[in-house]
Amino acid sequence: MTARHEGWLTWALVILCGVLVAVNLGPRLWAPPVAVIREQPPIVVSIAGAVQQPGVYELPWGARVADLIATAGGVTAEAEATLINPAMALDAGSMVFVPYARADGGDPRISLNSALQRELMLLPGIGPVLAQRIIEARPFFSVDELLAVRGIGPATLERLRPLVKP
Repeated sequence: MTARHEGWLTWALVILCGVLVAVNLGPRLWAPPVAVIREQPPIVVSIAGAVQQPGVYELPWGARVADLIATAGGVTAEAEATLINPAMALDAGSMVFVPYARADGGDPRISLNSALQRELMLLPGIGPVLAQRIIEARPFFSVDELLAVRGIGPATLERLRPLVKP
Protein backbone atom coordinates (compact mmCIF):
# COMPACT_ATOMS: atom_id res chain seq x y z
CA MET A 1 0.00 0.00 0.00
CA THR A 2 1.31 3.38 -0.92
CA ALA A 3 1.47 6.46 1.24
CA ARG A 4 -1.31 8.03 -0.78
CA HIS A 5 -3.62 5.06 -0.16
CA GLU A 6 -2.77 5.15 3.56
CA GLY A 7 -3.77 8.83 3.69
CA TRP A 8 -7.11 8.10 2.00
CA LEU A 9 -7.71 5.15 4.31
CA THR A 10 -6.89 7.25 7.38
CA TRP A 11 -9.31 9.99 6.32
CA ALA A 12 -12.00 7.42 5.52
CA LEU A 13 -11.61 5.89 9.01
CA VAL A 14 -11.72 9.37 10.65
CA ILE A 15 -14.88 10.23 8.74
CA LEU A 16 -16.42 6.83 9.60
CA CYS A 17 -15.64 7.34 13.29
CA GLY A 18 -17.15 10.85 13.15
CA VAL A 19 -20.33 9.49 11.57
CA LEU A 20 -20.60 6.72 14.18
CA VAL A 21 -20.08 9.19 17.03
CA ALA A 22 -22.71 11.54 15.58
CA VAL A 23 -25.20 8.69 15.11
CA ASN A 24 -24.72 7.41 18.66
CA LEU A 25 -24.37 10.69 20.58
CA GLY A 26 -26.57 12.92 18.45
CA PRO A 27 -29.87 12.03 20.13
CA ARG A 28 -28.30 12.69 23.52
CA LEU A 29 -26.94 16.06 22.48
CA TRP A 30 -30.13 17.31 20.85
CA ALA A 31 -32.74 15.74 23.11
CA PRO A 32 -36.03 17.66 23.35
CA PRO A 33 -36.66 19.39 26.69
CA VAL A 34 -38.75 17.43 29.15
CA ALA A 35 -41.29 19.22 31.32
CA VAL A 36 -40.69 18.59 35.03
CA ILE A 37 -43.83 18.51 37.10
CA ARG A 38 -43.18 19.09 40.78
CA GLU A 39 -46.00 17.90 42.97
CA GLN A 40 -46.22 19.01 46.57
CA PRO A 41 -47.92 16.72 49.04
CA PRO A 42 -50.90 18.04 51.00
CA ILE A 43 -50.24 19.48 54.47
CA VAL A 44 -51.97 18.55 57.70
CA VAL A 45 -52.79 21.49 59.99
CA SER A 46 -55.01 22.08 63.00
CA ILE A 47 -57.22 24.94 64.10
CA ALA A 48 -58.73 25.69 67.49
CA GLY A 49 -60.53 28.49 69.25
CA ALA A 50 -63.44 30.52 67.94
CA VAL A 51 -64.19 28.58 64.73
CA GLN A 52 -67.29 26.61 63.76
CA GLN A 53 -65.52 23.23 63.49
CA PRO A 54 -62.14 23.11 65.25
CA GLY A 55 -59.97 20.14 64.36
CA VAL A 56 -57.28 18.73 62.10
CA TYR A 57 -57.56 19.29 58.35
CA GLU A 58 -55.66 18.27 55.23
CA LEU A 59 -55.12 21.18 52.86
CA PRO A 60 -53.22 21.54 49.59
CA TRP A 61 -49.63 22.73 49.75
CA GLY A 62 -49.45 26.54 49.74
CA ALA A 63 -52.69 27.01 51.70
CA ARG A 64 -53.16 30.13 53.84
CA VAL A 65 -54.82 30.73 57.20
CA ALA A 66 -57.90 32.05 55.38
CA ASP A 67 -58.21 28.68 53.57
CA LEU A 68 -58.00 26.82 56.88
CA ILE A 69 -60.65 29.04 58.48
CA ALA A 70 -62.96 28.52 55.50
CA THR A 71 -62.43 24.76 55.70
CA ALA A 72 -63.29 24.88 59.41
CA GLY A 73 -66.62 26.55 58.62
CA GLY A 74 -65.53 30.12 59.36
CA VAL A 75 -65.15 32.00 62.61
CA THR A 76 -67.86 32.22 65.26
CA ALA A 77 -69.55 35.41 66.39
CA GLU A 78 -67.31 35.44 69.50
CA ALA A 79 -64.07 35.48 67.47
CA GLU A 80 -61.61 38.33 67.58
CA ALA A 81 -60.63 38.08 63.91
CA THR A 82 -58.39 41.17 64.04
CA LEU A 83 -55.78 39.17 65.98
CA ILE A 84 -55.19 36.65 63.19
CA ASN A 85 -53.39 37.07 59.88
CA PRO A 86 -55.49 35.39 57.16
CA ALA A 87 -52.73 35.79 54.56
CA MET A 88 -50.12 33.84 56.56
CA ALA A 89 -48.87 30.71 54.75
CA LEU A 90 -49.28 27.39 56.53
CA ASP A 91 -46.63 24.72 56.98
CA ALA A 92 -47.21 21.03 57.61
CA GLY A 93 -48.00 20.58 61.29
CA SER A 94 -49.04 24.20 61.84
CA MET A 95 -51.56 25.06 64.53
CA VAL A 96 -53.78 28.14 64.31
CA PHE A 97 -55.68 29.53 67.28
CA VAL A 98 -58.52 31.98 66.66
CA PRO A 99 -58.95 33.91 69.92
CA TYR A 100 -62.29 34.69 71.51
CA ALA A 101 -63.31 38.34 71.87
CA ARG A 102 -64.88 37.96 75.31
CA ALA A 103 -62.58 35.66 77.25
CA ASP A 104 -61.93 36.66 80.87
CA GLY A 105 -64.47 39.49 81.15
CA GLY A 106 -64.12 40.90 77.66
CA ASP A 107 -60.33 40.66 77.30
CA PRO A 108 -59.49 38.28 74.44
CA ARG A 109 -55.95 37.67 75.67
CA ILE A 110 -54.79 34.56 77.54
CA SER A 111 -53.62 35.19 81.09
CA LEU A 112 -50.02 34.08 81.66
CA ASN A 113 -50.66 33.75 85.39
CA SER A 114 -53.82 31.63 85.30
CA ALA A 115 -53.89 29.76 81.98
CA LEU A 116 -53.60 26.00 82.00
CA GLN A 117 -50.85 24.27 80.05
CA ARG A 118 -53.27 23.24 77.30
CA GLU A 119 -54.46 26.85 76.95
CA LEU A 120 -50.89 28.12 76.62
CA MET A 121 -50.22 25.45 73.98
CA LEU A 122 -52.90 27.06 71.80
CA LEU A 123 -50.60 30.05 71.33
CA PRO A 124 -48.44 30.05 68.16
CA GLY A 125 -45.02 28.51 68.74
CA ILE A 126 -45.81 27.26 72.24
CA GLY A 127 -45.55 23.51 72.77
CA PRO A 128 -45.88 21.46 75.95
CA VAL A 129 -42.31 22.09 77.16
CA LEU A 130 -42.45 25.85 76.66
CA ALA A 131 -45.92 26.02 78.21
CA GLN A 132 -44.57 24.22 81.28
CA ARG A 133 -41.64 26.65 81.50
CA ILE A 134 -44.09 29.58 81.42
CA ILE A 135 -46.11 28.01 84.25
CA GLU A 136 -42.94 27.45 86.30
CA ALA A 137 -41.82 31.09 85.80
CA ARG A 138 -45.02 32.56 87.27
CA PRO A 139 -46.00 35.14 88.44
CA PHE A 140 -45.68 37.62 85.58
CA PHE A 141 -46.21 41.32 86.19
CA SER A 142 -45.73 42.30 82.54
CA VAL A 143 -45.66 40.49 79.21
CA ASP A 144 -42.01 41.55 78.75
CA GLU A 145 -41.04 39.19 81.58
CA LEU A 146 -41.58 36.31 79.12
CA LEU A 147 -38.05 37.02 77.87
CA ALA A 148 -36.78 35.41 81.08
CA VAL A 149 -38.35 32.10 80.03
CA ARG A 150 -35.78 29.92 78.26
CA GLY A 151 -36.85 29.40 74.64
CA ILE A 152 -38.68 32.71 74.24
CA GLY A 153 -36.78 35.40 72.38
CA PRO A 154 -37.73 38.85 71.12
CA ALA A 155 -39.40 37.52 67.95
CA THR A 156 -41.57 35.06 69.88
CA LEU A 157 -42.42 37.75 72.44
CA GLU A 158 -43.64 40.12 69.72
CA ARG A 159 -45.73 37.33 68.18
CA LEU A 160 -47.31 36.56 71.59
CA ARG A 161 -47.72 40.16 72.84
CA PRO A 162 -51.23 40.77 71.36
CA LEU A 163 -52.43 37.34 72.49
CA VAL A 164 -51.40 37.30 76.17
CA LYS A 165 -51.65 39.37 79.34
CA PRO A 166 -49.94 39.06 82.75
